[in-house]
Amino acid sequence: MANKPRNQHQHRGKKGGRSGQQPLSAAMKKQRRREQAQKAPVSRFRKNLRHMERSKEAMEALKRQQEAERKYKQKMNASVEEREMVSEGEEDDDEVEEREDDFEMLVKTLNSGRKGAGKREEAIESEESESEEEEEQQEDESDAEDEEIEEAIEGDDDGMEVNSDEDVEEESEEEVDGEDSGNDSEDEEGIEGDPYMAHISYNISPQLLESVSASPVVVQKSTLKFKKLGQLMIEIPKDRSKETKKTVLLEDEETYAPEGTIPKALSLSELNPKKLFLKERIQRHLEEPVFTELQAECFSIFNNYQDLYYPSRTLDNGESLRFVYCLHALNHIMKSTSKILHHNLKLAEAANSKKQKKKVKKAISSAQEYRDQGLVRPKVLIVVPFRSAALKIVETLKKQFAGDDAKAVTNYNRFQTEYGGDTLYFPKHNPKPEDYERLFSGNTDDNFRIGISFSKSSMKLYTKYYNSDLILASPLGLRMTIGAEGEAQRDYDFLSSIELLILDQTEICMAQNWDHVIHLMDHLHLQPQSTEHTDFSRVRYWCLNGWSRFYRQTILLASHDLPEFRSIFNSKCANYRGKIRTANPVKSGSIRHVVVQVPQTFHRIEVTSLDQSFDAKFQHFTTVLLPQLRSITMARCLLYVPSYFDYVRLRNYFKKEELSFVQICEYSKDAKIARARDMFFHGSSHFMLYSERSHFFRRPRIKGIRHLVFYQLPAYPQFYAEMINLMANEYQNRKDGIDASAMTVTVLYTKYDLLRLSAIVGSEQAAKIAASPKAAHTFTTHK
Repeated sequence: MANKPRNQHQHRGKKGGRSGQQPLSAAMKKQRRREQAQKAPVSRFRKNLRHMERSKEAMEALKRQQEAERKYKQKMNASVEEREMVSEGEEDDDEVEEREDDFEMLVKTLNSGRKGAGKREEAIESEESESEEEEEQQEDESDAEDEEIEEAIEGDDDGMEVNSDEDVEEESEEEVDGEDSGNDSEDEEGIEGDPYMAHISYNISPQLLESVSASPVVVQKSTLKFKKLGQLMIEIPKDRSKETKKTVLLEDEETYAPEGTIPKALSLSELNPKKLFLKERIQRHLEEPVFTELQAECFSIFNNYQDLYYPSRTLDNGESLRFVYCLHALNHIMKSTSKILHHNLKLAEAANSKKQKKKVKKAISSAQEYRDQGLVRPKVLIVVPFRSAALKIVETLKKQFAGDDAKAVTNYNRFQTEYGGDTLYFPKHNPKPEDYERLFSGNTDDNFRIGISFSKSSMKLYTKYYNSDLILASPLGLRMTIGAEGEAQRDYDFLSSIELLILDQTEICMAQNWDHVIHLMDHLHLQPQSTEHTDFSRVRYWCLNGWSRFYRQTILLASHDLPEFRSIFNSKCANYRGKIRTANPVKSGSIRHVVVQVPQTFHRIEVTSLDQSFDAKFQHFTTVLLPQLRSITMARCLLYVPSYFDYVRLRNYFKKEELSFVQICEYSKDAKIARARDMFFHGSSHFMLYSERSHFFRRPRIKGIRHLVFYQLPAYPQFYAEMINLMANEYQNRKDGIDASAMTVTVLYTKYDLLRLSAIVGSEQAAKIAASPKAAHTFTTHK
């Protein structure tokens, strides 16, 4: 009986166990069983994960062996054909034997890896068999743990990746597909004239770097007119030296990135997807005609990798613009992915050869060819205000990438559930304006962010930030992730290598909170705090030099022109390829939609600086205008205030002066809004303070307005006519009597409000008003 444990232990050692070790004593075995009993039982769920991992390792080993056999056969066939041509059928036996020996060594290496895996598997199985009885006693506890783990996986956060059995199989298929795609990308790298390669493959020259880094930037300005985009203002940084190459070492030259060029509008009659340098997978899912005239003109600028500011987005052309910028973003991502996979394959093939290992290490460290990545993986950032807009973008990307193949998109059902549906109710009686219903239809949640990754054959949603190629988020969602200075939980390293930034429906982002957009722009291309996700041997030189902001392309789309948008475009966009903005004059403005016959007086306030304009406007209102408005004949006066800071300042002043007023802002509750509207309509309150953001998100019909004062011109030009039309007879209190001739509209503005003034009265009329020596101008609507 004393020899039995030793024989069992020796027998186990022959099978790959712990051979050569002394047998365990009875006390040690008892202690080991006690320790195993204290450990948490291995659940069935974790057992299944182990089996999945082992099967995956076996599949990968088998694939490597098959790949090695295939490559060996190709080499053998090639060598046989060469020998037949040179020596007319004579074979070089020594070379064949040497190749066979190399192949046998490779097979032995692979088999040894598989045997090692098998030994580890047998050892694990033997340990599991020893603790099988203890596991059966605690199955109930492990089942409960399984349910908790499964619920945790199903309820994963937006930024986390969901893994399942199907996901594991898809990842293994993606790796194989990625290896196969290397040959395709190798051919594509040789295509001349590809704007993607011209944009990201080379460093900018020192002279061009000096031009784009200067303040102001040294640019060459020009104008161009497209049929649909209209008048274009083009600014392209220029290298005055005109040097395109630099001698680094003897017989060595460095090629610099080419300067930006004036874009050429694509002709619809000659439109060919191949000439647009689109990936073949994208071409398969495009329908004829590929572009409209507007899309063709936009893509000619996008594909030229120049910044674009287009303040003429409407609800009608929004879908067309979304299609073309999604196409450009997807094409950019797929080209980058193909290039990385191609280089991975080349490096893997070279690393398998002992003779080329040293060459590979030298090539990686010195050649710029293999530097194909940024500091982190995310390269495209799309910012939209609502989840409904994000849903449309993902649907567009899905159609362009996979067509009707639903299996190619992972976690799409979950995405539809979380980003679909309607969040607002539109009343049928007294309906909201048409533009309001179209704008706020769908899911209007403004706090979201989602990562999307692409491979050759799949599009995966809900990937982690640092495993994503594209990040789709709202300004608030990004602000929550970026955090503020001093916060412990904050992360903005994923923004360090953004190559394409798209801001769509920017005017809505401004209504939400423009500070979030500025905060985002300030955290682009900062030095990462961690190098966990960085492979410095593959990072491009211009990225290591801190020049990423000069390579970022920015697309800014808005419904109208505002100084805030121009400020972002002029100060935060420094693309070395240049920037383009449309400069189309406003012909008539929103004042043409006013139907109420009421005099509209525009008062210009003289100021010397932008900072001084806020105090000057407040001083003019409180000392000149307010004493007139406090008269009993000026009752039911609504004060429209676009800026919330001005709103708070006026509210505090009204309270201090003990004026009769009610207030409605974006933070007011429904009950208080209803009470304020009722008091104002029946004349219980003399004034109503009304914020622009409240009108933007609610669009109520304020009844009883007799006198309307715009403390500043509206940021949304359609609101000007909409507010004045609320002074019509059907919205007045008939018990008080209506005297249309006594109603007034007063507008305050400064020289810094010229863009807002142009959107309301037209560009030509605004220029005349600004140049006029008179400070007051009156407009009247005629029948």
